[in-house]
Amino acid sequence: MLIKSGEHVHLAQLLTFMVLGEQLAHDCAHAQICLAPAPGMKKFLASQARQEGYHALAFQGAIRWLTPQSRHPSPMSEHMNAYRKLLEDAIDRRDFAETLVAEQIILEGLGEAILKKIEAGLAKRGAPFHRLRRMLIHQEEAHHQFGLRALTAMLERDEECDETLRDRTQKYLPLAKTLLFSAQDAFYSINEDPQEYWNEFQQHLPVWLYTHSSQPHHSRFFPLAACIHS
Repeated sequence: MLIKSGEHVHLAQLLTFMVLGEQLAHDCAHAQICLAPAPGMKKFLASQARQEGYHALAFQGAIRWLTPQSRHPSPMSEHMNAYRKLLEDAIDRRDFAETLVAEQIILEGLGEAILKKIEAGLAKRGAPFHRLRRMLIHQEEAHHQFGLRALTAMLERDEECDETLRDRTQKYLPLAKTLLFSAQDAFYSINEDPQEYWNEFQQHLPVWLYTHSSQPHHSRFFPLAACIHS
C-alpha cells in the first residue's frame, strides 16, 4: 500500500472516528428494535445492529494495521459523546422518528459519505481488503435507505409532520457538521477537504430537514421521495 510519510497516522485518526460512529449506530439500532412498529423493521434493525458491530471491529483492525504501536484518540470523541446524549434522550422518549433522522439519516449518511471518499483514496493507494470495504459501504447505504423509507411511510400516513419533525431534529445537523470539521487537520494532512465531504453528505438528505434560509443550493438536492428512488 502506497502511503506517504505520516498519512497512516491521520488515516488511523479518521478511522477512530468511524469506530465511535459504528459503536453508536450499533447501540442505537439495538434500542430501536423495541421502538419499531413492524416485525420487518425489527428484523432489519437487528441485522443492522450486528453489522454495525462487525464494522467497528473491522475499523479497529484497520487501525491496528495502520499504526500497530500507537493509539490515536479522535478529536471528534467529545462531539460524538454529545451526539450520543441527544440520541439517547430521543430513545428514552421513545421517539422513533427522531432516532431515524439522527441515526439512519444523518449519522449513517455522514458515515457513508466519509467511507466513499476514503475508499477512493485507499483504492488509489492499493489498499488491501477491497471487497470487504465495498461490502461495508453497501451496508451503510442500506441502513440510510431504510431510514428514508421508514420516515416516508410515517409522513405519508400522517404519523408525523415534516415541519414538526424538522424542528425536533435541527439540533443534530450542526453537531454533525462540528463532528466532521473537528477532524479537519487529519483531512487536510491527506489532501482532503472536509467541506467536500459535507457537500456530498447534504446531497442525500431529505429537503424538509432544512429551513428555507438554510437549504443548500445544489442541483442534486432532492426531495425525500426522490432520494429513495435515486
